[in-house]
Formats: sequence, C-alpha cells, structure tokens
Amino acid sequence: LRLSFMKLQPASRRELKHIAVGTLICSAVMVAIFVLLSVTGIYPSVFWQVLLSALLGSAVAIVNFALLCLTVQSAAEKAGDAGAVKARVQTSYTARLALQGLWCIAAFLVPSLQVVAAVLPLLFPRVVIHAMQIKERKRSAAAPAEGAQQAEPLPPEQER
Repeated sequence: LRLSFMKLQPASRRELKHIAVGTLICSAVMVAIFVLLSVTGIYPSVFWQVLLSALLGSAVAIVNFALLCLTVQSAAEKAGDAGAVKARVQTSYTARLALQGLWCIAAFLVPSLQVVAAVLPLLFPRVVIHAMQIKERKRSAAAPAEGAQQAEPLPPEQER
C-alpha cells in the first residue's frame, strides 16, 4: 500500500506545525486553568484526567487539521475536475466532522476523561488561525510604515 498521497507539501507542513504548536500551547494554558480552579476549590478535577483529555483532544484536533491539509492538497491536484474536487471536499468534511463527533461522544462516555478538557481543544486550531491572521495583519501594516520612513524625499523640482 502506497501512502504517497499522505505526503504534505512544505507549505502545508509548515501550517500544520504552527497549528500543532499553537494547539498544544492552548491546551497547556487550559490545563493550567483547570489546576488553578481545582486548587482554589472552584472546580475540583483530577489532574491526570484533565491532562489525558487535553492531550487526546489536541491529538484529534491536530489530526483533523492534517486531514484538511491533505484534502486541500488533493483537491488542488485535481483542479481540472470540479465535480471530483467537490465530492472529495464534501466527503472529507463529513469524515472529519464524524471524527470530531465520535471524539465528543467518547469523551462523554469514557469515565476516565474530563469532557470539557477533551472537547475544548477541538476549538484551538481556529483560535490559533485567528491569532496567526492578526499577527500577519500587524506585520503587513507595520511594513509600509517602515518603508515610508526609509524613503528619501523627492527633490523640489519633482514634487510638482
């Protein structure tokens, strides 16, 4: 069985890395909040359940994003056949949604998982994407301002 279709292009690999790191950072913050809530007695929870749930939820979120990357890559390769592209994207969407749904059901049914800590990481890739977009907007807004400061003024005869 050849798995060459599962090779991510460099741009997809880079985005997947950003999403994975960002998702894990968000999960670490979430676990820290759970610990703080547990220590203060506001929301008692078992640390290992929260940690396990956060790690597994993050893994599901990262795999979901990887599958999205593979789908987009595959669709781009078949750009000439609009019907095949649409069917592939719809099938992938349904499968990825089912994966997330099954994970949510498992998080609810498996007693050793903390439901909120298991499900919340599914939202983290979107948070990371928004953070990356904000960072990019700030970077692109700062770039013209820096360029304008470096530009030399026009000689008086060219100002007209």
